[in-house]
Amino acid sequence: MAPIIGITFLSNINNDPSNNYIKAISEFCGIPRTLYPGISKDAYAGIDGLLLTGGGDIHPDNFGEPYHPTLKYVNENRDALEIPLCQKAIADDMPVFGICRGIQVMSVAMGGSLYQDIHEEYRQDALIHTQVDNEDSRHEIEIRDSQLIEIVEAEIDEVNSSHHQAVNNIGDGFVVTARCRADGIIEAIENPSKRFVIGVQYHPERMTKTPEFREHRRKLFAAFIHAASSS
Repeated sequence: MAPIIGITFLSNINNDPSNNYIKAISEFCGIPRTLYPGISKDAYAGIDGLLLTGGGDIHPDNFGEPYHPTLKYVNENRDALEIPLCQKAIADDMPVFGICRGIQVMSVAMGGSLYQDIHEEYRQDALIHTQVDNEDSRHEIEIRDSQLIEIVEAEIDEVNSSHHQAVNNIGDGFVVTARCRADGIIEAIENPSKRFVIGVQYHPERMTKTPEFREHRRKLFAAFIHAASSS
């Protein structure tokens, strides 16, 4: 039976088939279920995997830091939904896949912290990781021995970017499994004690413009769905 994948959003989008996250889950034989602030807690009981999606910044109260002036689209209701969901899913050994904001939620949920602004808090000469002319920026990542490298079968690969924050101190149980080759920004983390708990800073749901991008996207989502099928 196809696994039911809970996909977090700011509001109920009624499983819109044009949404990139929903499209990817459906394409690789998962059944999408939208999770959003205010939804019944019973919704968690019926899912086999959790997909934490991109979006606005996480409120720094969640990792004990003051509010940075460059924060964008902070929504405490979404934080209040996703952080406990992530904690419960990891405790239950449910497959969890975090994308962009999702990797940040995963780390913060387990006690980690963020660079609230890469250029101000990490390195002024860091790459431009945000969108340029409405297009994701692109750069290479270096992947260490990990579940991620087994999935994508590459030590060096090109990915896309659209973010101004990044994981700083990783949360409990996580290891860093990929970094940006040019500036060292964390691009992937995972919990090796779990079946599938992987977060990536890039956007595989939007990696569709080249054969290489499409293959990376396929391998990641197929591995996540396979793990959820075994729940």
